[in-house]
Amino acid sequence: MIARYLHLTLLMMKNCLVREMQFRANFLIRLVTEVMWLGMQYVYLEVIFGQAADVGGWNKWQMVALLGTNHLVNQIFEALFFDNCARLVDQVRQGDLDFVLVKPANSQFLVSIRYTDFASILNGLVGVFLIAWAARQMGLTLDLGTVLLYALLVVNGVLILYSMMFMLSTLTFWIGRSSNLFELYYQLGQFARNPAEIYRWGLRVFLLTLVPMLVVSNYPAQAVARGLDLGHAAYGLSIGLAFFLAASLVWERGLRRYRSASS
Repeated sequence: MIARYLHLTLLMMKNCLVREMQFRANFLIRLVTEVMWLGMQYVYLEVIFGQAADVGGWNKWQMVALLGTNHLVNQIFEALFFDNCARLVDQVRQGDLDFVLVKPANSQFLVSIRYTDFASILNGLVGVFLIAWAARQMGLTLDLGTVLLYALLVVNGVLILYSMMFMLSTLTFWIGRSSNLFELYYQLGQFARNPAEIYRWGLRVFLLTLVPMLVVSNYPAQAVARGLDLGHAAYGLSIGLAFFLAASLVWERGLRRYRSASS
């Protein structure tokens, strides 16, 4: 079963790569634009640390690790899921979901992974460079366990972002069109760029539980730059699993309300 879905994923990614290479100029422009955007965020950090020694207890290079991690998580999410979640709204509204539901494969898988953005995959490597650079500046020697925990928490962060946006897209089954909620999702995502320690207690709890944006980037960055105990790591992973299960449940409930193009 796993091999079958992996084969399907590779086929769909190959199709997207062929299509992407038909517009090479646009592909290169996106790469440059994202690198420039990340560069401006780094300059912003330089300005802040020109005036302060730390931000919420995070020093400059720990913040660079957080910046790189946030960029990496978001780029993986955008590469694999963002466009698919955005397209789902129109698929439901226009009845095009019919073509997915008749296929002999899990419908959530098909609507979630159909399109791949390869420019975002390459942009994610810039985030990896920033993290490695920050670790070197801090004189960190990362053991295999820390690297594996970091990778697991990055995947978990991507899973949280996917689950949240997928649930917003699925609300289309009930309200007719949910794409306007994506702006709210984007604004909430800005909280992930900052250390949890700068937020007041009530907001911090909200961003660690109901809208766990601080789990997305803070936890993996902490694992590398500041150390993350196993209790917090387990909590972060359980949040990711809970949100994924919730997204699957909402999807199944939404399908019961779906009216196909023929109805």
